[in-house]
Amino acid sequence: MNRINHSLIVLFIGVLIHSHWVVGQIPTYDTTLIETLAHEFLNTTHLPGFSLAVGKGGKILYARGFGFADREREVPMTPSTRLRTASVAKVLTATAIAKLVSEGKLKLDSPIKTYVPYIPARYADLTCRQLAGHTAGIPHRPKGNGYQKKPFTSIQKTVELFRSPLRFTPDTEYQYSTGGFNLLAAAIEGASGGEYKDYMEKEIFEPLGMYNTQPEDINALSENDAQLYSIKDQVLKREKKLVNGSYKLPGAGFRSTPSDLVKMMKAYSGEMISPEVTQAIFTSHTLKNGEKTQVGIGWRTSIDAFGKICIEHAGSWQGARSVIVFYPEEELSVSIMINASCQVFIEEMAHIFAQLFRHDFNRVEAPQSSASNQAVNIIFRSSEGEQKLLGEISLQGTSGELSSANSKGFLHAIPLHYLGQKDWYAAITPYGIHYMEIRKKPSLSGELFLYGTRNASPPTQDTPMVSFFE
Repeated sequence: MNRINHSLIVLFIGVLIHSHWVVGQIPTYDTTLIETLAHEFLNTTHLPGFSLAVGKGGKILYARGFGFADREREVPMTPSTRLRTASVAKVLTATAIAKLVSEGKLKLDSPIKTYVPYIPARYADLTCRQLAGHTAGIPHRPKGNGYQKKPFTSIQKTVELFRSPLRFTPDTEYQYSTGGFNLLAAAIEGASGGEYKDYMEKEIFEPLGMYNTQPEDINALSENDAQLYSIKDQVLKREKKLVNGSYKLPGAGFRSTPSDLVKMMKAYSGEMISPEVTQAIFTSHTLKNGEKTQVGIGWRTSIDAFGKICIEHAGSWQGARSVIVFYPEEELSVSIMINASCQVFIEEMAHIFAQLFRHDFNRVEAPQSSASNQAVNIIFRSSEGEQKLLGEISLQGTSGELSSANSKGFLHAIPLHYLGQKDWYAAITPYGIHYMEIRKKPSLSGELFLYGTRNASPPTQDTPMVSFFE
């Protein structure tokens, strides 16, 4: 995994904080392009639906549902449809930690035994910084699977699920752990003097207007909750037996909406969380060997295909794929939630939608030249190696298609849409909406990129998944 230059990130965040994150002019945006990409995404992936929200400076700019919350009954997805957060729940918990730190009630580097008297001795000296940054050594999940079959009503009981020794000496490795967030919730209880769920509702959700965010109860879902699905080989299947997520509520067990997740980012504007604590929350943890993990208190730092630094977290679980992305420089937030477990590069998809709302985005007309069934040579790179194919590309106005008759999968037919600037296009595949560059001079050529999170540099500096040329 690439690593971001730590000094650059600290300098960047410091400049933002001392400038109070001045929000620029709210841009106009092209709803036609947004909706074209959304519908093309559903058509290509065969997913049931998704919900999108974009916010700036604490205000919702755009919120819309696409497709179905319940495909069988043709119930439409709406901005108020609740979906599983999956691991985006971790930054809900991280926001509560940040508030308590701002209030002086919790210290990130104090042993967790300070706040949780019942903590097992083997975990007693772990810190909130280590737990939230995934460097503590706590297992990702408890042993066995019996815990998935019963509801948990107390955080203490979920902490008691973890009895195993640490997987490594704290701060010597980075290993993702949902289980560590159960311990963080226990620390929230100890520092606040109340129950975790009550604290989240009264101190985080209500003040921020997150009225559609709540712990999931699979036995009490309403018409406002999306049905959940999975997809394999473009065949959609409804999840009829939902896993009870109460054992991992602080790390994955909430229901929410993209609008609520975008509203959450107002907490980092200086009103709920101090600028100094925000800097600490977003700053990478450092391992004992000096390596930066590019994960702070839950949040990850990355760079998108347009060269913009962002703070983000994504999630994937039964019937859910989700993401929240925050651009501090513009105080711009994007959240996407899908009601299906799927292999979608959701961070990249959010980055592309974010670009359409950026304050320096000045949409221009598509290049005048066009290509009709232009033959091209294609290089497709995958885990199986490099494959050379023959294909063709068609471009007319703001849309087009790249295809290869030799490929029945990824390259069978990729819709293309011009993003309104430079050589930037959106390419839509079964794995989501991807960034693509298409150059028409001196000859037709281009690259398609697939990428995830914690990028050290713009993904365009890495090897593309697909290259083509005349």
